[in-house]
Amino acid sequence: MPMMKSELSEALLEAGILDEEKYKQVQSECKKSGKDIISALVDLQFASKEQILQLLSREWNVRMVELSQIEVDPEVGKILPKELAKKKMMIPFGKQNGKILLAMQDPRDLFAVEDVEMRFGFQVVPHVALAGDIKATISKVYGEKAATEEAVEEEEKEVPKETQISQEEFAENAQELTQELMGSLKEADASELEVGKAEEVEDIMQVDTSAPEVEKIVNAVILEAIRLKASDIHVEPFEKKLMVRYRVDGALRRSSFKIPFIFRNALIAKIKIMSSMNITERRIPQDGRIAIKVRGKPYEFRVNIVPTVMGESAVLRILDRSGANLTLDQLGFLTDTKDRFLDALSKPYGLILVCGPTGSGKSFTLMAALAAVRDPEDKILTAENPVEYNLEGVVQVQVNPDLSLGEGRKFDFSAALRAFLRQDPDTIMVGEIRDEETGHIACEAAMTGHLVLSTIHTNDATSVIGRLAEMGVPPYLIASTLECVLAQRLIRTLCSKCKEPETHPSEEMLQTLDQEGVDYKKASFMKIKGCDKCGKRGMKGRTAIHELLIMNDAIKGICKPGVKNDDVREVAIKSGMRTLMQDGLAKVAMGLTTYEEILSAAK
Repeated sequence: MPMMKSELSEALLEAGILDEEKYKQVQSECKKSGKDIISALVDLQFASKEQILQLLSREWNVRMVELSQIEVDPEVGKILPKELAKKKMMIPFGKQNGKILLAMQDPRDLFAVEDVEMRFGFQVVPHVALAGDIKATISKVYGEKAATEEAVEEEEKEVPKETQISQEEFAENAQELTQELMGSLKEADASELEVGKAEEVEDIMQVDTSAPEVEKIVNAVILEAIRLKASDIHVEPFEKKLMVRYRVDGALRRSSFKIPFIFRNALIAKIKIMSSMNITERRIPQDGRIAIKVRGKPYEFRVNIVPTVMGESAVLRILDRSGANLTLDQLGFLTDTKDRFLDALSKPYGLILVCGPTGSGKSFTLMAALAAVRDPEDKILTAENPVEYNLEGVVQVQVNPDLSLGEGRKFDFSAALRAFLRQDPDTIMVGEIRDEETGHIACEAAMTGHLVLSTIHTNDATSVIGRLAEMGVPPYLIASTLECVLAQRLIRTLCSKCKEPETHPSEEMLQTLDQEGVDYKKASFMKIKGCDKCGKRGMKGRTAIHELLIMNDAIKGICKPGVKNDDVREVAIKSGMRTLMQDGLAKVAMGLTTYEEILSAAK
């Protein structure tokens, strides 16, 4: 804020520029003409511009610039939009060592400095200048229509319509949008949404109308993601357009509001600051984290930024850190599958694996399994990267492969697993088996009286035996330690509010149900309609389809070197294993999802 009149007057009196008589004349001139004290001083010739600037420079400990004495390059001056320059009373007047020299009426306005740095992606060196000189310079810079300005105007004609709004207009829109989204966020009051580092959470949602526009944009983007119950936020730059999309129920959808293209660098810069990344590095991928609380419920954003040909693209994975409500019932298990899985979990030792592609909910299943079997009398240890859910009574360790343990060893899953065996555990969960060492240690731990849970990347449950053998785990060790393998996929479910009975199911679907041996005599087939609740899509929410391989004597008997997946699968199906396709078709018959959704997920 500008120096108060009394504050400036005292400084002028102390400096000897004014005496009591001159001060009264200045007051009279201000009252009569409506001028500010600085303009009155200059007009009455009681002080020169240079004297006043030197005084302000000393008082505020900042550099000064007398704009009336220099020629400002229009290209430099027009770095800021005219509306923003006039509103904040500031204008760039030069460049030095890659930094922008910025003349400001009040260089103490740190919010304005930060806004410019984040929005336009360069560092600022503030200088104090007189308001009259700033106004004159703005008029001069923007008054003459240079060829460069005409070129810019031609370019702006090609910019999508949504980007052609003023900064002030967008500030108002962003504020209204933030308020609207906060009002529609049923899970929390706006004042209770806190964002910051995990260790030191700060409240950034108490935003007033004077806050930087970029801050309002980030807040609005985060709030809409939480309102939609999205799993990811995608901030993607394209030619002349910045797109924000959310992954909701496994599908991407565009944000309900559009962000002007001019904010692309500032938005990424703000995300980098919140994620503790290097704001100046734009050539390499970076990873970071943002912690959030909504009415005490913790979230964590796992952030990745990569450089693209159109600028930097960011993806924020939203992790619900609260593990209080993790249950296997949320995964849509059929009753017999759930009972057999729980039976395997109840055993005191053995290896239990969950498999599937990235994003199939493996981590959720493992943590829900731990929540189902945890006992205050048991010691449970987990090694994760990252820790996605917090479970009470479970000791959770986040591995860091970038951390060296000496002698060429890293703090990875295998190192954590070795350390766990010296912690006297009953149950161990390791995030993923991805190499021979981790596979060997997991099997050995399962053989020596520990229950070991982990994930592995295969397409189906029966492929796990071959995958472990490829890693170098002996087949006899697999047969003696592996208890069960659960394969799963996440599928979209029909909107419960608008789904309608399907009175004429297709011949193709009925034929497939017959081929897979799924009984549909009492089926309740449903079809998509669409309503306001599901955004006219007809699908809302997700559930899982499963394939549970129980290691019985028949399957253990064929676990020999060179065993083929087809042989394992044939024996497993004969032993009663329900395939992913069969599990999915059963849920189609129950009216939970569509035939097309199962075909896309299970094939």
